[in-house]
Amino acid sequence: MIRPAIHPKREIALFLAILFLLSSAFYGLLFLQPGAAQRWDSNSLAFMWCPGMAALLTLSIMRHSLRGLGWGWGGFRYYAIAYFLPIAICLAAYAPVWIGFHAFRPEGVHESAAKLGLPAGAPGQLALALIVLAQPFLGMIGACGEELGWRGFLVPQLHAMMGFTKAGFLTGLIWAIWHFPVVLVVFPFYRPSIPVGYALACFCAIVVAMSFVHSWLRLRSGSVWPSVLFHAAGNAFLGSFQALTREDARTAWLTFEYGLALALVMLPVGFAFWKAWQTRAFAPDGLTLASTR
Repeated sequence: MIRPAIHPKREIALFLAILFLLSSAFYGLLFLQPGAAQRWDSNSLAFMWCPGMAALLTLSIMRHSLRGLGWGWGGFRYYAIAYFLPIAICLAAYAPVWIGFHAFRPEGVHESAAKLGLPAGAPGQLALALIVLAQPFLGMIGACGEELGWRGFLVPQLHAMMGFTKAGFLTGLIWAIWHFPVVLVVFPFYRPSIPVGYALACFCAIVVAMSFVHSWLRLRSGSVWPSVLFHAAGNAFLGSFQALTREDARTAWLTFEYGLALALVMLPVGFAFWKAWQTRAFAPDGLTLASTR
């Protein structure tokens, strides 16, 4: 059950302050340490836990309790959406690139499976099954770190103050801006030919649109765990679809979370979930707040 905080503005301000303090250590490493972009993967898991730690510390200080982050189970249908929707999104974004630019590379299945520990020479069906069934759940540790902050804490508090639309948009915007220093430093290392401004614009559109899906899952289910799965599955399947794609000067503008193809798919998906919320005349599952804006 989601309940409004007694002092939501104070809690949000404290959360953002703690988040900035925790994240600034990683930003400092990125901007001040030579070669930090090449080694970012070794720091990314700890960085992903900055929002979660900020939420846990905020509740400990303000409420002396960790209740209110959505620890309950929710319903099965929300997990089905969280698991299968990223596959559909990735397929809609990547299939036109594969067909239009002849960019499909099937060997990417074995490369992705090898990262999960599958020995070379394993059947393709086994490699594909391992990617689809296991990979999303392996990423839930990092996803949990972000989602405890964004959807466990921030979305319910903003929703209590300003309704669904503004809460979804503002959470997505904060989520995107929090990533901006990482994108500014790391993105040019992997795709030096693509302007960083273009990457930031695509990334921001994707993340804000995705925020409405996350907010819907969190508020409808009353649980943070569907959002954790949606985040982990999205990261996992996006990486796998990227491995299946031959990157060149054309496809680099379209693919991954900094490309136009995913932005063009995510925007209508985010709108669909925003619309789905607006058309519900009754209070969502697990929600005791009156606002449905």
